[in-house]
Amino acid sequence: MIGRFAQVVLVIALGGALGFLGGALGFLGLGPGTVPRPDLPPLLDAPLPAAPAARVSLPTPDTDEPAADPAPITDAERLNREAVTLATNGDMPDAAKRLRAALVLEPSSELYQRNLQAVLINTGFTDIDAERFDAAIGSFVEALSLGDRGEIHRGLGYAYYRIGKIDLARISLERVLKLDGGDADTYLTLGRIYLEKRDHPRARAMLEEARAAGADPPGLDDTIARLQRDAEAEEGFHALASSHFVLKFEGRENTQAGRLVLNALEEAYRKVGARFAYYPLERIEVVLYSDEAFRTITNSPHWSGAVYDGRIKMPIGGLKRGSERLKRTLRHEYAHAAIVTLSRGKAPVWLNEGLAQVAEEPKGQGRMQRLRMGLEDDALLSLPELEGDFTPLNRDKASLAYSQAYFAARHLLQKKGAYNVRRLLEQLATAETVDAAFRSTFSQPYAAFERDVLRALRRELG
Repeated sequence: MIGRFAQVVLVIALGGALGFLGGALGFLGLGPGTVPRPDLPPLLDAPLPAAPAARVSLPTPDTDEPAADPAPITDAERLNREAVTLATNGDMPDAAKRLRAALVLEPSSELYQRNLQAVLINTGFTDIDAERFDAAIGSFVEALSLGDRGEIHRGLGYAYYRIGKIDLARISLERVLKLDGGDADTYLTLGRIYLEKRDHPRARAMLEEARAAGADPPGLDDTIARLQRDAEAEEGFHALASSHFVLKFEGRENTQAGRLVLNALEEAYRKVGARFAYYPLERIEVVLYSDEAFRTITNSPHWSGAVYDGRIKMPIGGLKRGSERLKRTLRHEYAHAAIVTLSRGKAPVWLNEGLAQVAEEPKGQGRMQRLRMGLEDDALLSLPELEGDFTPLNRDKASLAYSQAYFAARHLLQKKGAYNVRRLLEQLATAETVDAAFRSTFSQPYAAFERDVLRALRRELG
């Protein structure tokens, strides 16, 4: 998506206030798309666009004829004119200082208020362009105190979204819809937010509005189709709720099975929560399908016991595999839900799959044997190689990849602790790279952690 930015204009009072012109912005786009599980299609896999640089323009007054009896310039007006010159030259901080001083002298001046607001809006978008999101939020909040405008809420929505405060981003962007009506980028970003919040009906509505308004990022049609397919497949489903989950299923004869699943999920909530120091208050939706519908809707392999794609989905036939297998499967999938939520889908696959395997509470002997073979054959993959989808790997390499992911995640939890692993996941949500997240969380480069993992593996295998 290409950013669009219309100029915000400052004006000088020359024998009367000139009109104030505000620009409409429509640059908001989607955050980095995620593939919560390697075997699922991407959810709107579009990068965030760079915010355009802010600009101010100064109208040139007609000076062909001299003004008659010009009024003396007050101190406040002198500050205002200096501010316009500074802003025109790109010096927004000093322009803002002068306009604040002008307002101290003449606090009721609508002109100076609007000019300060223009400077703050431009400052906010300049900070967004430089990825100084906290500073941008400060400028937009101050600008909002001077009057309610759609572009302020757009800027706030974008900045809040980039730092992971999606509830505040949602509130800001919904305000844009009320003030200025919808545009493709605002609808698209709201759709992405609702997907993250697992509100699929609203997500679908926003994404359809975005498409109707001309949005066409990669994955949009597929995501809308999947949401529509889910809605159609679940029409007439019944629902049961527990403290932290809502289960949807077909046929009242499956009510007892549903209660069994909910009990196992609540146990997963407690156990996985203890591993990650994470106990979300929002309920997570779980859908129980017939075996045939599960394969059709998720397009998952025959051996898959469940998937997570923003909701936990599982076939009812999976309940026949025994209560312990069911508990392990649900711990695994609930762990994916927690990891994707905390990292906003940006956790590398080795960390996502590794932590989910640890959450199963497996014995791990088979994995260690596979790692021994990989070490002896000098066939181990690097962690950067394990950041992406495991699906293209052949069966042998996939087995090694999952085993390495398990060991690396287990080592991370043992050495850093649950609280710090949660902090890492939260850092990954907004960090530019995995290395940046490791440095911010642990004051340790990613490569150094990888060397630690290899040393620990060699020690454990003797």
